[in-house]
Amino acid sequence: MPYLLINDQLDVLKKELKTTRKEHLTRLLEQCRLYEDEVLPKEHPHTSITFMGMAAANLSLAYLLTEQDHYLQEAKRWIFTAVDYDVWGFGFLVDVDLSASWMLYGLGLSYDWLKEHLSEEERTKFLNKLVLQGNKIFDYGQDNLGHCWSTNYWQNHNWINYSGLLTTAYAIRSDYQGSEKWISEIRDNFQKVFEYLPEDGSNYEGTGYWRYAINFFLSAADYIRQDGGPNYFEAGFLKNSFDYRIYQSAPNWEENINFADVHDRRSSHSISAYYKIASEYGNGQAQWLGEMVRTKFLFREAYQSKIFPGILPEAFLELIWFNPEIEPTSPESLPLTKYFPDLGLVVMRSSWDTDATHLSFKSSPPGGHKQWKLSWELDNKNDWKTRSLTHYHVDFNHFILIHNGASLAIDEGYNRTSKAEVHNLITVDGTGCVGEKIWQEGDLSDPQLFDLNCKGIHNVWRDVPEDAVAQVEAFSNDNGYTYVVGESSRMYYPEMALTRNARHIINSECGYFIFLDELESKLAHTYTWRMHSERYAKEVSESQFEIVNGAGALNVFTVFPKARVTKVDETLVEEIMTPQRPDDIRRISLKTLLIENPEKSKNAYFLNVLQPKDALQGGNAQDISISSLECENSIGVEITSDKYIETFLFSDINYIAYGDVQVKAKWISILKDKAGNMVKTTRYEAK
Repeated sequence: MPYLLINDQLDVLKKELKTTRKEHLTRLLEQCRLYEDEVLPKEHPHTSITFMGMAAANLSLAYLLTEQDHYLQEAKRWIFTAVDYDVWGFGFLVDVDLSASWMLYGLGLSYDWLKEHLSEEERTKFLNKLVLQGNKIFDYGQDNLGHCWSTNYWQNHNWINYSGLLTTAYAIRSDYQGSEKWISEIRDNFQKVFEYLPEDGSNYEGTGYWRYAINFFLSAADYIRQDGGPNYFEAGFLKNSFDYRIYQSAPNWEENINFADVHDRRSSHSISAYYKIASEYGNGQAQWLGEMVRTKFLFREAYQSKIFPGILPEAFLELIWFNPEIEPTSPESLPLTKYFPDLGLVVMRSSWDTDATHLSFKSSPPGGHKQWKLSWELDNKNDWKTRSLTHYHVDFNHFILIHNGASLAIDEGYNRTSKAEVHNLITVDGTGCVGEKIWQEGDLSDPQLFDLNCKGIHNVWRDVPEDAVAQVEAFSNDNGYTYVVGESSRMYYPEMALTRNARHIINSECGYFIFLDELESKLAHTYTWRMHSERYAKEVSESQFEIVNGAGALNVFTVFPKARVTKVDETLVEEIMTPQRPDDIRRISLKTLLIENPEKSKNAYFLNVLQPKDALQGGNAQDISISSLECENSIGVEITSDKYIETFLFSDINYIAYGDVQVKAKWISILKDKAGNMVKTTRYEAK
């Protein structure tokens, strides 16, 4: 088998070092220069060592390309420092999880690339360590099938751990017969993984973990194909994965849309992954984004990202995976609206400009439809626990909104004790998901609970029953309208007796969004509409709040319920990032707008209009005007903007009778110009 990842392209790479790969070589050599000044501890440091394997890979490639001895000597310094450690990993799943697998990935590549340039003694020592560590992680996965990462097919630990081990397995295949057992098991694992993952390319763990794992995914697919196995680049997940990533980019391109566990808004770019995707699929948008990150965002991504070891150590992959034949293409030809059905994710953009409005909404079963269905089947059949949903938040019917570079409705980001109250959705009597009861058992300051949480066992989804799901009930993108309806009543405690919790978002492309929330129950409740931002909302009038944040602002017009209690408060979230850095605590202050029904009732209907606007030039002059509408069986709102008047009407009995409007529908929107001429209309006819 040719060199891993390089395959038979080493001579091609060398020939292009002075031309199309000149800048990538500079990046690689600059990264290698950083390693020369590193003092490497003789004892395992009290932190993650994932960076060490990547350093060895960078230095090893630099030697292959330049044949300069000092890169070989520096590579050996890093390699044999790691080889001399008794264990790989600190404090948590030592030898059998991410630290070990990152080492097996980077050092496996180094062994493959350098083994002909090592002495017999060096090669034997290196090989023995790889065999030792490989067997440790392989045996752990086999001994704990059904109850650890080895069968968590949808989670990053499965992909990274087995990709790391697969790298070493192929690297030492000719020297260690036992590697064939590893290869067979891991190929079987990835056959399941690519079968079980959603075809739409979405990732329930969020853009941060997409970025953390994607290079391992791409590497494993490359190895298996080169070894005569299936071409997993043809699988739906990989083919569509970049769609998920680009549509979860903030309009400024530097930041992300941070659903689920995303440590920060700058931890989601991987130039090397973009290059590989561009090359495999002839994807000009992936090449465009990779080049933008490399030339504009690289160092800001590196130093503000909270995911380690980060983007800089990926230099070797960037050089290998860059395909100069792919022409960068801006995304301006892509649709502005995108729906990912497995995750129930809907993205609406006003344009592809950096000052665009971007709204993302999601509503799905825990972990997405495909995982929820298949994991229950696997678990019931085998008495397993394959759902490791620690990174999935209580965010059904939740949304994120950005305009003109300003974050206006936000996610709390990384949070091990996720609750509904820290998301932009409805709580019922102060509670959210049925699984939140788990936090009554204790908090994660208990080391045992923290350990179980990190293993994916003690999390909010642990006891959630199979029928407790949320879903997108309807989605439409037609005739100048986009709307989505998410229904989540079964996600709440059964004793709440909810029969409906539906959020409707209607976008008529007039510069605002209509939010309608239906709450219906057999019992009376206090329903709380929550929206979190970076800045406090200011009350402009009894029916209008304004949030101003840098260059962007947001009007929140509260239309119904007519009798309501409103409050602006602060919500604090603090979480330990990783057990390997227990003092690294992430803190975020959410500025929360709350709207409640003043007296408990069985049913409540929240009708709000959210208008993003520019903050710096005539902010208030941009405001639309709002008038509430009400009759016996319908409520609604009339929205007047510069050019149009939109009439929106809703009926809980699925029949609207208001003036000249008589229609069988849950709601209807009618848009007219100022002269009263019909421009367009749409309706939702609930089943």
